[in-house]
Amino acid sequence: MGDNFIYVVYVAMALLIIVLSVGLWTMLRGGQKVKSQNMMRWRVGVQAMLLVIVIVFVVFFKNSGA
Repeated sequence: MGDNFIYVVYVAMALLIIVLSVGLWTMLRGGQKVKSQNMMRWRVGVQAMLLVIVIVFVVFFKNSGA
């Protein structure tokens, strides 16, 4: 189960990188300030989700011994 769960962490990390990149790209180009702010808000939400996933991963699989 732990091996499969790590893929969830990888997907969440990829989502975080995508959202951060789109938000930064929009901000650096100028214009569309609302879209840039929304993407940065999404980034915060995705970071919180990733943090919860990592904590759950550590708590539930710390004693599984790989």
